[in-house]
Formats: sequence, C-alpha cells, structure tokens
Amino acid sequence: MRRLALLAFLLLLYLPGLGSSSSATHPDESYYLGISAEMDASGAWLTPTLDGAPRWFKPPLLYWAERICYALFGRGFFAGRLPSALAAVGLALVTGALARRMIRPEAALPATLLTATCFGFVRFARIAMMDTPLTLALAGTAYAVWRTSEERPEEGRPEFLLLAGLGGGVGFMLKGPVGAVLVLLVGGGFLAMRRPRLLASRWTAGAFALGAAIGLPWYVLSFARHGQAFYDFFVVSQNFDRFRHPWTVGSELILLGGFLVLMLPWTLLAAGAVPAWRGRLREPAVLLPVVWIGAVLLLFTIPSLKWSHYGLSCVPAVMLLVVQAEPPRWARLATAGLLALLGLAIAMPLRWTLPALGGAGLAASAVLLWIAAGLVARGRLAWSAAASGLAAALVMGVVIPAVNPPVVPDAARASLAGREVCVDRYVPGIFTLGLGRPVRRCEGPEQVGRALDAGGAAILTEPALASLPEARRGQLRTLARWQHVPGYLPAQTVWRAWLAGDTAPLFEDVQVVARP
Repeated sequence: MRRLALLAFLLLLYLPGLGSSSSATHPDESYYLGISAEMDASGAWLTPTLDGAPRWFKPPLLYWAERICYALFGRGFFAGRLPSALAAVGLALVTGALARRMIRPEAALPATLLTATCFGFVRFARIAMMDTPLTLALAGTAYAVWRTSEERPEEGRPEFLLLAGLGGGVGFMLKGPVGAVLVLLVGGGFLAMRRPRLLASRWTAGAFALGAAIGLPWYVLSFARHGQAFYDFFVVSQNFDRFRHPWTVGSELILLGGFLVLMLPWTLLAAGAVPAWRGRLREPAVLLPVVWIGAVLLLFTIPSLKWSHYGLSCVPAVMLLVVQAEPPRWARLATAGLLALLGLAIAMPLRWTLPALGGAGLAASAVLLWIAAGLVARGRLAWSAAASGLAAALVMGVVIPAVNPPVVPDAARASLAGREVCVDRYVPGIFTLGLGRPVRRCEGPEQVGRALDAGGAAILTEPALASLPEARRGQLRTLARWQHVPGYLPAQTVWRAWLAGDTAPLFEDVQVVARP
C-alpha cells in the first residue's frame, strides 16, 4: 500500500496539466515535439525530419517513445510529454531503491521525494526533452554496478552489469555519444575503484555487446542511407562543433550555477552534507555518488558550448549524499527560510486579478510551501518534500494553464481551416501540436511573404508583423487574435507589472494574418 501511495504521489506530481499547451516549455522541446509529430504523420522511423528536411539534433529514441504514446493517446502535448514524465517517476523510484540498498531502508523515502521534487525535475519532467530519460539511464547504471559489487559475496550479482549495458544503449540513443560515455564513466569509474576484476569479466563484455546492439543499428542505417549529410549534421555540427567555440569561464559558471539552481529548494541541504561525506570518499556509499557527480560535471566541462541544464543528470547522486546523515541545523533552517520566501513569492501574484482557479491554486501553493518550511526545520525531509512537491504540481498543473491562454485558441484554429500555416520567430513544434497539423517555420519577412502569397496564413507576434514591409501589411487581414505569455519575461517587466497591479505587460499579442 505504501508503494502504491508513493507511485500515486509521483504521478500526481508530474501528470496534472501535462497536456496543456499553456504550461511551461523550452525552445528545444518545440524542436523535439515538432520532429516526433512530423515523423508520426509521415510514418517515418529512421530519419527525424522537420519541415520535411532531415534534422539529426538527437538520436530518435525519445521520438519513438512519443510516437508510441501518440498511437495510444492521440497526437498532442500529453502524449508527447508522457515519456519524459514517466521517466521521472522511474528515476525517483530507482533512486529510492538505490538508497535502500546502499544506505539503509529508512533513506529510501526521502531520497525518492527529494529527487522527485527538485526544481530540475519538476520542470524538465514536464517537457519533452532527453535530460530526464538520460538521468534514468544513469540511475539504472548506478543501481546495476552497486548490485554487482555489494559487500557480501553472496549479494554480488555480476549479471546486473547487463542492466548497465542497457543504460549505455539507451544513453547512446538519447544523447548520442555523450550519453554512452556518461554511462561508461559512472559505471566503469566506480567498478575500476571498487571491483576492478569485474571489468574483465564476461558480464562486462555482455554489457558492451548489449549497448552496441541497442545503439549501433540506427547509426549504421542512417549513415548507409544519408551518408555525408548524416555525418555533417549529426557528427560534425551536433557533436564536434561544440568544441569549436572559445572555452570561457562564463560558460563554466553557467553550468555550475545551473546545477545549483536545479537542486532547489534542496541546494542548501546539499551544501550542509559536504562535511559529512568529504572524509569518507573510500566508503562505497559515498564513492558511487561522487563518481556520478564528477563524471557528469567533468564531461560537460570539456566542451566549449554548454547549457545550464546539463548538470541535471547528477542531481539524484547529490540527494543520495544528502540522505546519508541528518542535515546540520543551519542547513535545515536555511532551507526552511528559502521555502518560506518561495511561498511569499508564490503569494505575491495574488495582487493581480486572476481567474478564480488560478488564484486558489496560488494561495494553496503558498500555504503548502510554508508547511514545507516548518517540516524541514524539524528534520522531516520526506514530508517537507511531499508538501513542496504538491505546491509545484499546483503551480505547473493548475495555475499556469488557468492564467496563460492556449498557444492556439479554438477560435483561431477554426479560422485556419484549409490553409497552410507558418510561424515566424518561434520554433513551430508547439504550434504543430496545438493546431493538430503541421506548422512550418518561416524565418524573416521574405519567407513569410512567400507563404502568404501562396495562400497560406502566418502566426505572428506584433514585432514580427511590424518587420513586414508596409505595403505587405496593407494587403493582409487578421483571421484571429489572442494574447499569450511569452517564453521569456524580463524580471523588471514582471516587477513593474506587479507594482502596477496590471497583468497586461506580461502578455504579448499574437495574430494570424493572411491575404484576402
């Protein structure tokens, strides 16, 4: 019953609002959703395409999972995001299972809930990107090498190395070579220091063979079909080119800063755990998470081009260190203060006139965060994580969809019947799913003009419309108009809107235009 309750909580954390086009997104998600929707519409499995052209941004494993969900639930946001959400559920459970075996049974629940309720997974589990599934592959690998090398000989299960091989193949098909290398560094690095003889065993050879059997066929078939085009796009542009930019301290700070932000609100608990494990690096329960963290941060430090969310893949390892000992009092109180401030920040938008459901959700979220603050101050980590997680689920699954209009309202969808649609200054994937049919990308006034002359319609923001020549604008009529919260809002804009008690500056005008 307890396990069923935990599973129900995790589903409640990630599934509400998952199918809303109004919920938080990411530019990369729009690419990936557009690719999987186009592959689904064309029946393609080998080659990812966008606007009919091959786009090998990533290998297609996530696209395949999304296509399966499209077949089950229909082509839409819920199905497109469901694989990532389910990967987050699996990740939290695997992290808890690892804590149970390598620390103590009582550590399983807080490890599960602290991992699940980190800001990084609250956000990235709800969007169709590769980061959460990749982290699950790393967690599975960590579990496999731990089971392989447990203290008592009768508990060691070398056949679990095949699970690490599965993780390597999955990583290879999610993130490309870097995914496979991460699995090798985490699993192989730990075994090299803990059970080096296992690296020469038949089970290790089997793990490599399994990973290759999962990953290599797609690469071989893609190169056989597309040759130089595949090599130039995937190998050179998407991998080698990441080393051609100048390496800067600023980009490294983005990686490390993002890593700290993604652990919120538990970052200070992680800082408080450092003295407890710093002198115990030879202990296996400390060594494995440290190798995991080091492998991720070191590997993503090497390329010159890096993004803040790259550190997400080692956040569960940090939580495994946090739950090994009682957090110091200062870390608990500081985390309580942070949660209280987050509750205050959540309550501040109540100054605006909001839809009833959105206002109620905000108020409830603030109260839950204040409850979480009191619980963590008393050392009740699991209950504090549960309360803060419910607050996050309310904000992401209820408040944002209630406040932010859909990406394509029903009235606009009806006005576009029978027309080809393009969008400028946006990645078209979210519009493809929001509209229920392919939307292609037009870059700049010339491409927009050609699409309009061909009888199509264009989804434009006010700046995009203003960039069209005046003579062109005079030829157009507006088919539909609505407002939407843009993907990025400057902090000063939000602050001024709050001081004025006016939400208007938070929205941008969007309209669909066409020639008569």
